[in-house]
Amino acid sequence: MNAVILAAGTGSRLRPLTIDQPKACVTVDSIPIGEHQLRAYDAAGFETVYVVTGYMADRIEALCDRLSSELSVDIEVLHNEAFANTDNMYSLYCARKQVAGEPFVLSNGDVVFEPEVIERLAAIDDHSGIAVDAEQYDPEAMKITVDEGGAVDGISKDFSPEEAAATSIDCYRFSAVTSAKLFDRIVRRIEIDEEYTAWTELALDELLQTGSHDVQPVDIEGAEWVEIDEQADLLAADRTFSSLGDLRSKDAVFFDLDGTIYLDETPIDGAVDVVDQLRAAGVDVYFLSNNSSRWKPTYADRLASLGIDADPDEIILSTDGVIDYLRTNGIEASYVVGTEAMRGAISEAGIEPAATDPETVVVGFDRELTYEKVAAATLAIREGAEFLVAHGDRVCPTEAGLVPDCGSIAALVETATGREPSHVFGKPSVGMVDHVLEREGYDPSEVVIVGDRLSTDIELAERLGCGSVSVLSGETTRRDIETADQQPSLVVDSVGELFAGDPVETASVAESTEL
Repeated sequence: MNAVILAAGTGSRLRPLTIDQPKACVTVDSIPIGEHQLRAYDAAGFETVYVVTGYMADRIEALCDRLSSELSVDIEVLHNEAFANTDNMYSLYCARKQVAGEPFVLSNGDVVFEPEVIERLAAIDDHSGIAVDAEQYDPEAMKITVDEGGAVDGISKDFSPEEAAATSIDCYRFSAVTSAKLFDRIVRRIEIDEEYTAWTELALDELLQTGSHDVQPVDIEGAEWVEIDEQADLLAADRTFSSLGDLRSKDAVFFDLDGTIYLDETPIDGAVDVVDQLRAAGVDVYFLSNNSSRWKPTYADRLASLGIDADPDEIILSTDGVIDYLRTNGIEASYVVGTEAMRGAISEAGIEPAATDPETVVVGFDRELTYEKVAAATLAIREGAEFLVAHGDRVCPTEAGLVPDCGSIAALVETATGREPSHVFGKPSVGMVDHVLEREGYDPSEVVIVGDRLSTDIELAERLGCGSVSVLSGETTRRDIETADQQPSLVVDSVGELFAGDPVETASVAESTEL
């Protein structure tokens, strides 16, 4: 059995993610969409898969080359030179020499599905089949109708819920006879009628209406699938196929605060409910922040005002790491470029925060920054004081947008002194949380970090070897994830989406239309 994957389109509805890459290379669970499909075909024992490319063909070819050395299935790349001015019927036409008149499986290159879907189609040996989901009605997807005998007699996006028997997932299996009939119609439409911008399903529907075919619905009941047209579909696929599992089954979840639980004074929708559900399930919840401008009681009060109870011991700040370092090294006098709250926390630890002859200079996220503070820090470092930075975040997400953070202030001091900091605390340093894991006996595999920054939150998770969730409510965009070194276990629009129903919202198929 051979297969054809149609992956020539520009994926314009998925921009800006497809500005730099074709849709088949966009990732779901850190794996390109095209790779999901090719691995499914390989697992089902297919001999050859023909991948029809067009837009950014070199990127898909590189993916196919990489997988060719890993998989048993033979992968051959075909090219639709006219991809910018044609639709998927023309792309299938490009594979006519390879599969016309032969049994084959066809899939559109923008669908992620479980391998079981291909296994069910491959198991058919006496007729053709359309993989369908009878539990969903998607207005944007192809739907099928069936005749009294249960055979498919129509496929179109236009069928109403009352007419439709099921939704097609854009995966088809054609017998040799039906393959020949289908390509007869495709060749006529393209070579005689010069119809270049039609869908394959138009020729298939024409064939179905003749009644001279062997096409049956193949219900994929129990198997997951998502067709990815827009970013909302991609987020649904991220949730559906994530390898992370349910957070309510974990031992502990660490939440970033700024950009994750709230923006400025506004809570992220659903954040309170998510925390409540985790705690009700017996999961320990902690809150992480690199933001050194406030101290723990203030954060606890702020969370309480949002409806989240938090003990100060459940709040872990970058300032914790600074204090631990100063104590461990016997530092008694420091100069802190920070808020009164940060200076107060360091003073409570028995360390002078505004010494005139300091052993160390600590730069934090100072919302009360003055030139005099920067000047004093610069002079002290030039006189030999050790240069410490609470955390490296260069910007802080707010309701108004991104504003300068600790890393930007530290860069000013670094430029003025010509010295790099000897230590940068906070995320992504594992010292931020490893003492909690050790104290509580948490295995990293049972811990998840949820945050809005790839370079801090997700990087910390990777260093710890635990699961991670990247939210898009703060600094990170979905496009950033496509090109980042850090790859989260799950991507969601916001924390409120973590437990939000089924990934794909659908209407019920009418009870009268059964397969």
